[in-house]
Amino acid sequence: MFDSLQRGSQELMAALWHAATTLSEHDERAARLASVMETLEQIQAQAEGLKLHLLHEANLDGLASVIDQHRSTPRHDSARTSADLRLADDLSERFTMIKAALVEGTVSAAQASAMVFGLKKLPTIITGRVLEVCQAELIELAGSFSPHELRHAALEVWALLDPEAAEHEEGARLDRERRRAEAIRSVRLTDSCHGYMTLTGRLPLADGALLQAQLDALTPPLSSYASEAMPPTRDARRADALMSLAHHSAAAGSLPRLGLDRPTVSITVSLESLRDGIGSADLIGIDAASLTAGEARRLACDANLIPVVLGGRSEPLDVGRRRRLVTSGIRAALTRRDAGCAFPHCTMPPAVCEAHHIQPWHDGGATSLDNLVLLCPRHHRLVEPDPLQSEVSQWQVWIDADSGEPWFRPPGHIDFNRAPRQHRRHRLRRLESDLANEFEIRDAPADGEDSAHTPAIRFPEPHEDPWHPDYRAGRSVPS
Repeated sequence: MFDSLQRGSQELMAALWHAATTLSEHDERAARLASVMETLEQIQAQAEGLKLHLLHEANLDGLASVIDQHRSTPRHDSARTSADLRLADDLSERFTMIKAALVEGTVSAAQASAMVFGLKKLPTIITGRVLEVCQAELIELAGSFSPHELRHAALEVWALLDPEAAEHEEGARLDRERRRAEAIRSVRLTDSCHGYMTLTGRLPLADGALLQAQLDALTPPLSSYASEAMPPTRDARRADALMSLAHHSAAAGSLPRLGLDRPTVSITVSLESLRDGIGSADLIGIDAASLTAGEARRLACDANLIPVVLGGRSEPLDVGRRRRLVTSGIRAALTRRDAGCAFPHCTMPPAVCEAHHIQPWHDGGATSLDNLVLLCPRHHRLVEPDPLQSEVSQWQVWIDADSGEPWFRPPGHIDFNRAPRQHRRHRLRRLESDLANEFEIRDAPADGEDSAHTPAIRFPEPHEDPWHPDYRAGRSVPS
């Protein structure tokens, strides 16, 4: 039996090698190679799923020799074996839908591990239907989300369904990181003895974001280097901005303004957290970066606050054809909506992005939120429409009428089917909204509000939880 399995695997690999190396025509070869790569990834995922299943079975049957053989193999270290054993148990005992997707080759082992990482934080008493919906939503995202992005999505699901535990853990993590960042803060200038100095350092996140905003405001545009034979890199221009900051401070004792606004650090924080100092705030444009509410309050003490209120009278979000340039209110709303370059997978922050008119202003396009999208300079040039080319050969951008989110359609030479694409930021927001609607999750009632606003999902008290030592038999467990 084992000989036939080995022969079968060798024949399969031989067939794949033959398919990958026998084509000569460029177009057909590219399609075949892509197909072989996809097949290999699917086989690899299926093999990982089978291995995890066998590890779980061996662990259940007490076959220590099998576990020891896997742990002592030179192909990986013992830490990998321990992680495999934990993942195998989680998949087989609790996350069976993710296991089935792995066995089918729909998701990779890394994606499965990322989803489990977030979902396993959910209370064990959570109903099976809720867990199935969460798994199904994440498996659907796996078609376009990397393991890192899936891990972030799974943690968002946990925070949505168990906000108290998530907020407590997030607060503890942010406090640890803040204390460590303050302890290791440093700036060092070292003379290289070759005509330059090397600057290295580490700053707490809030202070680093403030310095970054000031440098972004002072970074000269490329057009100011027109007389130079070789345009400087972005890092070189940032070095120039740092020296400008030093010269301005030395000469005037105050920082310059950018246009009519001071350099701005964009954060999102609830009014309640800002007032009470409890909770956290998100830094827009720095992926997965958060501050404590206390740090947000410190920044807000000396900052210009622009209310991002759709339709607000003080900051109109639609100036129509009257103006081509984006107003501060529209820019704030764009930053809040897109949180950086909206092109799929791009990580450039809002400070370096440009507001792109989807329908060009000179072609009748309005300066309004539903005709604008934030793009970094590289992707702005990429999607800028060229009237001399056909639509099929260019990137297309549009704002969805229902969600108000930007979507992108690639040209035919990149994707023959031209399937629409979207940045994961917007897909994560939609996931949270879908789950909130599915489980009728609403914000907790404020003082004086009706109790109908309380969340529909209620986690049991200790005496209702069979896994808790204070559980009392005979009490029903909420479904």
